[in-house]
Amino acid sequence: MNTATVGTNLATLLIYGASLIVVRWCIVDVTRRPPDELTRGKKTAWVVASLLGWLLLGIVGAAIAAFYLVGPRRKMNAHRLQ
Repeated sequence: MNTATVGTNLATLLIYGASLIVVRWCIVDVTRRPPDELTRGKKTAWVVASLLGWLLLGIVGAAIAAFYLVGPRRKMNAHRLQ
C-alpha cells in the first residue's frame, strides 16, 4: 500500500466530513426558523439544495449551506436582535 494514497484518502474523508457538518448545521438552522422568518417553501428549497448538493456533488452542498449561513442567516439574526 502506498502511503501517499492513504494520506489522500484521509484528506478527502476529512473534507467530506467537514462539509457534512456544515450541511447539517444549515439544515438544523433552517428547520428551526419560525414561519415568519422563513416560509415553508424557502425552508424546503434550502434543505433540498444543500442536501442534494452534498449527496450529488459533495463540496457544492457545503458551499450552498455556507452561503445560507453567511448571508440570509446573518440577516435574520440581525433582525431578531433589533
